Amino acid sequence: MLGRRDAVLRMLFGAGFVGLRSLVSGIPAAILLDPRRAMAAGDAGAPPAPISKPQYIIYSTSFNGDPVNCNAPGTYDDPGIAHPSAPSMVSTPMSFGARTVKGAQIWSTLPAPVLARTCFFHHGTYTIIHPDEVKVLGLLGLVANGEMLPSFLSRELAPALGTVRPQPLSLGGEGAIEAIYYQGQPQAFLTPTTLASVLAAPKNGLGAANLVALRDQTLDSLNAFARSQGNTAQRSFIDQYATSATQLRTLQQGLLGSLSTIKDNSQDAQIQAAIILFQMKVTPVVVVHVGFGGDNHGDTGLAAEIAGHQAGVSSIAKMMQALSTANLADQVTFVMSNVFGRTMVNGFNANGRQHNDRHHVTLMIGAGVKGSVIGGPTVTQGAAAGGGQGTTEYAALPIESSTGLGSASGDIPYGSTLPSMAKTLAAAVGMPADTISQNILSGTVVRPALTS
Repeated sequence: MLGRRDAVLRMLFGAGFVGLRSLVSGIPAAILLDPRRAMAAGDAGAPPAPISKPQYIIYSTSFNGDPVNCNAPGTYDDPGIAHPSAPSMVSTPMSFGARTVKGAQIWSTLPAPVLARTCFFHHGTYTIIHPDEVKVLGLLGLVANGEMLPSFLSRELAPALGTVRPQPLSLGGEGAIEAIYYQGQPQAFLTPTTLASVLAAPKNGLGAANLVALRDQTLDSLNAFARSQGNTAQRSFIDQYATSATQLRTLQQGLLGSLSTIKDNSQDAQIQAAIILFQMKVTPVVVVHVGFGGDNHGDTGLAAEIAGHQAGVSSIAKMMQALSTANLADQVTFVMSNVFGRTMVNGFNANGRQHNDRHHVTLMIGAGVKGSVIGGPTVTQGAAAGGGQGTTEYAALPIESSTGLGSASGDIPYGSTLPSMAKTLAAAVGMPADTISQNILSGTVVRPALTS
């Protein structure tokens, strides 16, 4: 039987640890898997998929249904919406292009360059049931072949990014989804501390001296193959990819330095582990959980909501700094989308919020995202299905696709706001239009949320 360490390494790097050999040698994994075919075709490892500027994705999700929707930009114009009484939650104007929108003060603490690539997308999720997070991630059946949104994105991005595996990886965490499914199969969890302990282990880890030997062995094997073919062009082909011992040591030291910061399985540790997995080209999508207040029934004074927003925004700020340090700021998109939102009616939420199927806010931050607020909330008649008191609750407005504004006459109806968010996200990470339409079966790409 495989030991725990070997099982994790095989999950990360594939059979024969081809991903690790690719990491240390610089040779694309596709070439290592089939050098005869790759070299015969003169394939330089170029991605076959027509994806423009493909992005890695840190995908935060939770079955808790955090109250992000209650204090996001776009919720402070209506005095009927309840907000916590705290300096970090007071109404604060923020600029998104030519538009100024008010939101909780804590969001304004993100640096201006980050807000310039941040979208707050208001939409419904149409469910109030915690375990329905699986269904919401599948857009309630609107992802082709019953796939989940993060799994579809991971599958399509893998060839363009040259990752070892097409499946997403989940780093779990309190409140995270029970399982991510890929083509109908549940995917294993990997905690940050497990990742750190395996990769930084004295033996068989990134710190082992035999990484240089593994590099040399991999390159020697490929060069021997090229010599047997008598092809100088093939040897030059190998040389153009080969990582030097100096480059390997630099990469090794950087990864080990990042691993040394992982001490627990907190949301900050999950983000740091995701960045390491991207640096190693393991997977295009890593699923994490960044909390913003949790399932805050009975939240006296909305104290958990206040603290959750402070911790959540702090984690996002640290993530953006870590991506910059790793030279990945333009290559990673962050998305946070949960199972449902929370009730918003003023006067009923001072001591906690209920589930709201009608209004939720998905956060997107990335190089393909334009600073924007898409859609917004409106009062609707009838108590919220999640237990909102009284005769009214807030729901997401229909959206004008040409402007991104919420409007009762918007051409994107309320019932299509969830798949429209998903299509917009897919476009933001580089998916071509035909791939999006073939895999997300409803909705509209909202161009005002995108840089192009």
